[in-house]
Amino acid sequence: MNTTMSRGQEPAHGHATDRDGEWHRELAEASGDVFFVIRLAPDRAVEFMSDNVESQVGYPAEQFLADPGLLTRCVDPHDAADLDLVLTSPPGRQEFQELRWIHRDGHRVFLQNWIRTRERDDGSVVLEGTSHDITALREVERMKTVFEERYRLMAESANIVLWTMGLDGSITYVSPTVEQMRGFTVEEAMNQPLDEILTPDSQLIVADYYARLFADMAQGRVPEPFRCEQEYLCKDGSTIWTEVEVIPYLAPDGSVSELLGITRDIRDRKHYLDELKASRDEVAVANAALQEANEALHRLAVTDPLTGVWNRRHAEQVLTADLAESRRYGAPMSMLLLDIDHFKEINDTHGHLAGDRVLIELTRRLDGNLRASDALTRWGGDEFIILTHHCSLAEATGLADKLCTLVAADPFDVAGPVSVSVGVAELTSDDTLDSWLSRADTALYAAKGAGRNTVRAQA
Repeated sequence: MNTTMSRGQEPAHGHATDRDGEWHRELAEASGDVFFVIRLAPDRAVEFMSDNVESQVGYPAEQFLADPGLLTRCVDPHDAADLDLVLTSPPGRQEFQELRWIHRDGHRVFLQNWIRTRERDDGSVVLEGTSHDITALREVERMKTVFEERYRLMAESANIVLWTMGLDGSITYVSPTVEQMRGFTVEEAMNQPLDEILTPDSQLIVADYYARLFADMAQGRVPEPFRCEQEYLCKDGSTIWTEVEVIPYLAPDGSVSELLGITRDIRDRKHYLDELKASRDEVAVANAALQEANEALHRLAVTDPLTGVWNRRHAEQVLTADLAESRRYGAPMSMLLLDIDHFKEINDTHGHLAGDRVLIELTRRLDGNLRASDALTRWGGDEFIILTHHCSLAEATGLADKLCTLVAADPFDVAGPVSVSVGVAELTSDDTLDSWLSRADTALYAAKGAGRNTVRAQA
């Protein structure tokens, strides 16, 4: 049984270990982003920077490793203070942030970062994180603002028709620009009834306004100006969308004598808004697909593809972090290391497909009988680790006995009776991750030596 860590312990000083570097590069290349590890204290040093940084800001990773001051020199001066806050953060900071950088060729780059700071076992403080280039997104947003302003100016400078209307609905004046907008001459437009001017839906808007207008007048209230969008009928049979503003004109005695109106052509704006809505719908669909893809990538990065529980690489990260947290707060924590008895015989007798189904069923039985705070990992092959928080050696041993009994109680569909052996070890104040795993491994071998389908604990 192999319990050697693939990453090893964090280095006290200097650059990350070769295995650290390989692991960091693997993560960064898989995501397409930049992955970095920066030591903040006791001295500042860039311990790792993935090669993708050159495509983001133009400087090769080796230059950051050799010269940590490059970080502050290539950040946009407007964001220098924010970067300084990050580089002086105490342990425990975790957040998303956005910083602007100056590319080596001079153009500005927008980077969205996920960062966290933590204290390592040797007392050094490191900043870890990923950097995602969102320059294209910010450019799209900038262009959107430009387009919105452009279309606003187009709408406001478009053809405008001025008109006045009596309280009986008769048009008393209309500006000559009506012919340019609707195709009717001034004389034709002034003699049209309402059903030849507006579409049925827009006629309802006018009727509703007149009802409120006369209600205000009857109650002695001053009618408010009114603004709405209306669809006008044109001479060629088409329609045109307009923005209409109506202002009640008051006579010297305070009564409403007529209505003043401004009709503005908003065809371009409506077309733009329709296109913008369609674009937003497309973006929403694309964002949903991207989020789903990112979630799938995250699941692939942290889970075992066969059983769906944590994979070894992710478990090593969690174990390292939990070990430090348990040591800091003194909370008990135990590890159960188990494997399937005679698993090779299952594969040889029933085939590897049956062996896979045994692993899946075993995972289901184990996971269904753990607390929400417990974590199940496929450590490799037929080996599994269960990490139990706030759990003493005696409690963890009791859980292991329960799981042993549960597994052996009912035959597996494809392999018949199956049993597991379990080694249990509680974390001690002197443990490293390797020594903790080693004690659990020793306990597991003792369980195997005692005849299998049993549990042994290592103090």
